[in-house]
Amino acid sequence: MKKSIFFALMISCSIYSQSAYFIPANSNIPVSATSINSMDVESADVDADGDLDIIIAGEYSRNLLFFNDGTGFFSEDPVRLFPEKNVNDGFPGEDSEDIAFADFDQDGDLDIIFVSEDTIYHELLVNDGNGLFTFIGYEFPASNGNAVAILDLNNDDFPDIIIGNTGQNDVYINNQDLTFIQENNRWPANTEGTQDLKLVDLDHDGDLDIVEGIDQGSNNILINNAGFFTEENNRLPNTGLTLETRKITLGDVNGDDEPDIFVSTVNFIGTAHLQNRLYLNDGNGFFSDATDTHLPVYFRFTLDALFLDYDFDDDLDLITTDFQNPVLSYHSFANDGSGIFTETTSDVFDPFTFTNGVGLHTADFNNDTYPDLYFSNFQETDDILFFSEDALGVNDTNYEDRGMVYPNPASSSITLMCKDIGNEQTESSISIYDVLGNLVLEKNRTVDESQSVEIGSLSNGVYFIITKNNEGMKCHGKFIVDKR
Repeated sequence: MKKSIFFALMISCSIYSQSAYFIPANSNIPVSATSINSMDVESADVDADGDLDIIIAGEYSRNLLFFNDGTGFFSEDPVRLFPEKNVNDGFPGEDSEDIAFADFDQDGDLDIIFVSEDTIYHELLVNDGNGLFTFIGYEFPASNGNAVAILDLNNDDFPDIIIGNTGQNDVYINNQDLTFIQENNRWPANTEGTQDLKLVDLDHDGDLDIVEGIDQGSNNILINNAGFFTEENNRLPNTGLTLETRKITLGDVNGDDEPDIFVSTVNFIGTAHLQNRLYLNDGNGFFSDATDTHLPVYFRFTLDALFLDYDFDDDLDLITTDFQNPVLSYHSFANDGSGIFTETTSDVFDPFTFTNGVGLHTADFNNDTYPDLYFSNFQETDDILFFSEDALGVNDTNYEDRGMVYPNPASSSITLMCKDIGNEQTESSISIYDVLGNLVLEKNRTVDESQSVEIGSLSNGVYFIITKNNEGMKCHGKFIVDKR
């Protein structure tokens, strides 16, 4: 491919630089409110304003809801705080452990369920459409819940609930009126301690199966057959190890379009094998243990992890958060494209400090198309980090006009809308470059021709688009290709 001299002046010759990928930005959140026992963090647009808000589950603390102003600044609204279920137990909130979203009442907005471990209430709150939540009248039977999964088990288009417990897991079928009927016969009898439930279609039959993280022993795979689950643990490698699993993370790490499994492990019980595990999918939902060949030795009490292509080289890298680590409680590992990981923490993060990491979440909080990170921490304040475009060596500030690219991220086609040029009555040229400055696609657009550009041939990553009309006026935009 030829390289544009003009564009090469705008960006460096490598996507790597001395700048970290993630920069702490705690001034963007109400930090003091997070000095609770944060157990889980998720994001969703709960007030229908087009940006992602943050929801945090608190252990024996109130659950938190931070509203986004659209640019990544978050605040609490005293009128829209989560209500307290039991005001007579001497502490705010329940022992909330896990969060899930669904439109339980089918009114077009997202409702929230928090599951509790050591207090009596699981909390399902319905949304008024503007982020004001109220409890439903139905009371779930008390259980020691650590995980929750939402899926439609009986094909009535209403979301049902599975609560992962210490002991028998519970299945609740939605009666379509904000009440539920317990149908535990849909789940096999179990006495284990469930820590995580991850949904994925492992057998390619069009419904969602479950990978279950267990707190002592090995983990489970549950295959869904018409809304009833059967254990098929022969799909997992027989390591012979006792694992104390905290989270299951799914992602295609070796580029075969099949979900692989990362197991986050701890050793609070004192007899568990502490090394995190990586299991590779053979394409049919059966897994082999690639830990020894694909992961570095890693004994750090990992409570959560996520796969994220932070360097935009079209493979999934790994980020973890750890508990009781005296050195660093966050780590990153670069993927070589085949699922072999090498630690890159010092290159990826600007240093920041916490010791008790519990939850980890990624989303584009500030609407710049790049992924950001939120770390929820135990008995200390949380941390939010924004992606730094400087890490890609990119400077796109020298163009005459910045347009809007949509959709963004994109997978098949995009449109660049510019204020002054690029309309249907103007001939123009369109050029797309990758972050190395390589010209990867170009198109000459005639009068009345569509402004849409097909990008199906591009790999996942960050790209820059420039359009120039026949009068020499230029406009540019930036977009992400994501076909996953």
